[in-house]
Amino acid sequence: MFIAVVGSGLVGMLVYAGIFYSNAKRTIPTPDEIDQSIFQSKQEAENAANEWISLGGVYFVETLATVRRTVPLTALEKKRLKSQNNQSMRQRIEAEYSDCLEKAETDLAKELCSFGPRKVIAGDDAKIPRKKIVKDQELKKVEYQRRECSDDQELQSFECIELDVARDAVVSRPSDKKSIPIKAFQQFRY
Repeated sequence: MFIAVVGSGLVGMLVYAGIFYSNAKRTIPTPDEIDQSIFQSKQEAENAANEWISLGGVYFVETLATVRRTVPLTALEKKRLKSQNNQSMRQRIEAEYSDCLEKAETDLAKELCSFGPRKVIAGDDAKIPRKKIVKDQELKKVEYQRRECSDDQELQSFECIELDVARDAVVSRPSDKKSIPIKAFQQFRY
């Protein structure tokens, strides 16, 4: 009887140990399941994060930029501006003359209108510019990483995101970079 009790106790312990071991084996991660994102040092975590970023690829953002620059006037443009300036001066003189004639009360006053005071603007030729502003539109293509990381000192990890944009895609300038949705999140803890 003693042997039966000891034997059944031993069998019970073996069954209990087997169940415990099988549960323990299920809860202890295998080397393949171990989270590789926990690193021994901050430098190792940063290196892994940088590698993860470089493997993510890039995308391009196109923007249409207006560039203003000054260029000297050509001889033809200067001639045209001088002609316009002379024409406007002639119109001013004619307007002054007709105004003087309307105000003149005698024939002598009307004759003096042709010699009359002119509102001469000194340096009318100086109004002709020497340079002009030209606006050119340039299509700029800027390269961005699809993945980016930031160091969170409090959590002791590099918090990384991957944007939901295809590799080597060309995107028109979004109103805000944050308008591109996030595809994945990755942590590199140290």
